[in-house]
Amino acid sequence: MKIYYTSDVHGYFYPSDYLDREFKETGLLCAANNYKKDKNTLIIDGGDILQGSAFDYYLQNKKDSKTIAEIMSMIDVDYFTIGNHDFNYGYDYLKEYITNHSGKCICANVVDKTGEIPIYDHEILEIENKTIGIIGVVTDWVNLWEKKENLTNFEIKDTFSSAKSAYEKIKDTDYKICIYHGGFEIDLDTLEKNSDTDENVGAKIAKELDLDLLLTGHQHMTVPSKELFGTHTLQPPANAVQYMQVDIDFENKKTTSTLCDVSPDVREDIYEKFLDIENDVQDYLDIPIAKLEKDYHPSGKLDMALNGSELADFINSIQLDVSGADISITSFANEIKGFNKIITIRDVLTTYRFPNTLVVLEIDGKSLRDALEQNYSYIVYENNNFKINDAFLNPKVEHYNFDFFSNIDFILDLKKDIGNRIGKIEFNGKTINDNDKFSIVMNNYRSTGAGNFPMYKNLKVIKEINMEVSEILIDYFKNNY
Repeated sequence: MKIYYTSDVHGYFYPSDYLDREFKETGLLCAANNYKKDKNTLIIDGGDILQGSAFDYYLQNKKDSKTIAEIMSMIDVDYFTIGNHDFNYGYDYLKEYITNHSGKCICANVVDKTGEIPIYDHEILEIENKTIGIIGVVTDWVNLWEKKENLTNFEIKDTFSSAKSAYEKIKDTDYKICIYHGGFEIDLDTLEKNSDTDENVGAKIAKELDLDLLLTGHQHMTVPSKELFGTHTLQPPANAVQYMQVDIDFENKKTTSTLCDVSPDVREDIYEKFLDIENDVQDYLDIPIAKLEKDYHPSGKLDMALNGSELADFINSIQLDVSGADISITSFANEIKGFNKIITIRDVLTTYRFPNTLVVLEIDGKSLRDALEQNYSYIVYENNNFKINDAFLNPKVEHYNFDFFSNIDFILDLKKDIGNRIGKIEFNGKTINDNDKFSIVMNNYRSTGAGNFPMYKNLKVIKEINMEVSEILIDYFKNNY
């Protein structure tokens, strides 16, 4: 039996990274050009398909997830689970995607309260005279991250207990698979725990359920092949820059997986059918929306963390203006474009790449200090040089968990031990004490405490701005420049 597996495609179907209009050897249509489907082959996707790329952004503006379902159906995806970002555009959008998809959605911990969306907790099929059991789950941190209105019709249950319950229905099959939109809470080399949260429970699933294959995602890290507590597991990179091929030898009871490069060519039938949409996306991205005073381009990650960023300051100034908060923080995706003087929609969508909204919290001086200390653990001082802390690079790259603070001044000594680097903090020239209160605006992801910022988690919410930051920026540029 053979499996082709992708996860976290994030709408990168066409051979483009959307930083420009050039053809790039990347994307799901290039991956699918290598797929060879027969009766002993399954094509599986691990979720996060509806949000992420400019293509996705364009379609959600038109409320058209059916096109994405058609693409996945033409690729002949047999089974898929739901990713946390697939909830971002609401119930109806996800419903249209799943109901128009020819494959079967398997996600044991997502319950549609209306009963209108066909979501299953398991599947049993037969290949090569063997019974194959499949279950699927998504990280239950959807409950923390997602807008409440997008979950009104859903119940997101505990990931592990749901996987365990679904497993009981397939435990007697010959080969057992779990599609998990989540990752690992341990270092896969040392097996040491590297997270104290239950956002990712891949190791727990592998250890406590007698699975043969665990297909993971969500973390955007690459795990080509790993035997973990007797379970074969893997994770493909995001955005369909590569894909996984899994080969199962039933006779010798052996599972192997290979990280595969995509084809230099595309699936022509799908490419041609939706090319008008792709061309519209590219034209839409190049629409100028404003003329700025100058270019705002990023420098290297370490340089910006040490010396600041005019680009981050610019975004923070807009967040302060639209929110009315005292303090603002923003972060950058691992790869960003920056703003040209003649700014286009492409510049915005490829610079602020998250689907975040804004939240204004009430913060005290002590929590602000704790947040700054955690933030600057991003940098370490070794051998008379500054470098990025390896904890932000392995097991996955997390530059987005460094924030740029605006509208406060503080003394910072990065040569001191982590946790003891922040000196006096000032707001409007006055020293901030532990009990002083301020308003701080940040993205909704960070406001949940995600990224190891627990000090934000239980702060009082003053205001929520339920509009994606990219849209806030686009509107701001149109109205003010």
